[in-house]
Amino acid sequence: MEALPLIDLRPLRDGSDPRAVAGALDAACTDLGFFVVTGHGLDPDLRAATMEQARRFFALPFEEKMEIAIAKSPCHSGYVPPKTETLDPTVGADGKEAFDITTDRAADHPEVIAGTPLHGPAQWPASLMPDFKSVADEYAKACLDINAHLMRGLALALGLDADAFVSMFTDPLGSLRMLHYPPVPVGDTALGIAPHTDYGSLTLLAQDDIGGLQVAARGGGWIDVVTPPDALIVNLGDMIARWTNHRYVSTRHRVLNPTHGHRYSLPYFVTPDYHAVIEAIPTCVEPGAEPIHPPIGAGEYLQSRFEATHAYLGAPTDGQIDKHTVFVSK
Repeated sequence: MEALPLIDLRPLRDGSDPRAVAGALDAACTDLGFFVVTGHGLDPDLRAATMEQARRFFALPFEEKMEIAIAKSPCHSGYVPPKTETLDPTVGADGKEAFDITTDRAADHPEVIAGTPLHGPAQWPASLMPDFKSVADEYAKACLDINAHLMRGLALALGLDADAFVSMFTDPLGSLRMLHYPPVPVGDTALGIAPHTDYGSLTLLAQDDIGGLQVAARGGGWIDVVTPPDALIVNLGDMIARWTNHRYVSTRHRVLNPTHGHRYSLPYFVTPDYHAVIEAIPTCVEPGAEPIHPPIGAGEYLQSRFEATHAYLGAPTDGQIDKHTVFVSK
């Protein structure tokens, strides 16, 4: 395979032929777990505005960005400097910088009152208010709408009722991550992001035209990901692999540092509600067989993965892969 599957979501979104889209999703998810979608409903102007806000944020002085460093957040929200996130300790810390924007939950939110991890107020760059927050919030809302349609398609693909997953996403752990990869000299082999799998259920990625994203091919080597204008890249995270008893795959991917310009991308990570239990779907377990993984809370799993990769949470840096890291690639 030299390109990712291209799937038009319009027949799923408008209800004209949802099972045809479900079949295409099933094929993509069992093969590589990465695909490109069109007809997703994301306004191109909103996408462009969000990308522009990312460029403006990363152009701020380092000291100003550090005023909202992720280490100051009780809910994993804020700026992530270069060389402070290690997705693969055998490779070393990643070269990119990031801004994680988690769902902004006020002090009177029930889960915040209860002290539930990963719940609380998001951090915002004061110098870009109010446009930054309003644009980011609108973008997150659009991504959650796309996620809802995709999860209906996956439910149908797995032989379930179309609304089988709805109750798992009433207050999901969604997170918009803005990423910036500064250019490096030609010949520099450093990675912007080391090979890894994502942690949650689905990732919806908008990228610019600089390139650099590569997906591990089943037969070895790497697939360079190129997308049509305004298309989104979708990939499965480790929770979907666990959920489907590895019928669906979470595949390693990486990003090469650019040499001819600054690279920006907007992954939106979706994870089910914190208290949702991720356990093997019955239709994905052979009769008489035991599931590969025991049940685990979605929030508990996500938190363990953050602890394994972020320096401010004590991520390992001794070259040992943390026990929570799961690489799945057929």
